[in-house]
Amino acid sequence: MHSLTRSYRTVLLPLFFACLAVLAGCGAAGSAGDAENTPRSVTHVLSPGEQVAITATDTLKLERVNDSRCRKGAVCVWKGYVSYSFTLLNTAGATANETDIVLSDSMPGAASSVTVNHLTFTLLDVDPATPPALNAAEPTYRIKVKITQGALPR
Repeated sequence: MHSLTRSYRTVLLPLFFACLAVLAGCGAAGSAGDAENTPRSVTHVLSPGEQVAITATDTLKLERVNDSRCRKGAVCVWKGYVSYSFTLLNTAGATANETDIVLSDSMPGAASSVTVNHLTFTLLDVDPATPPALNAAEPTYRIKVKITQGALPR
C-alpha cells in the first residue's frame, strides 16, 4: 500500500504542477507586444499646477481652472461655465511636443472627453462641483480625470 501511494505522488504531483502552469498561462497575454498594446485606464486627481506622468514619454499638467460660473448670492446675466486647461507634454523623439487640452462639461464648443494620439482624457469629477459664494475666497480645485491609453496601430 505504501508503494502505491508513493507511485501516485510521483505521477500526480508533476501532473498537478503542469496543470497549474497551463492555467497560469491562460490569463497571460500572448506576447510581450500584446501586453504593451492592451488598452488600459488610470484615474488621477489634480489641482492647478500639478502634473502626472502617464507613460514613459507623456506627462499631463493641469495648468489652470477657468471658473466663470455665477457665484452664489450674485446677480448674473448668464450661468457661466467652468473649464480645465491641461498641457500634454510628449518627450518622445528629438524634440518635446506640447498639446493643449481643454475639458469641460458645460463650456460651449468643449467636450468632457478628448482624444490626443493614443490617449483619451475624460473629465470624471470636480471639487467644488458648485460655484463658491459671492465673497468667498477662490476654492482649491481638485479635478478627477480618467486617462485611457488605447491600443497603438500595428
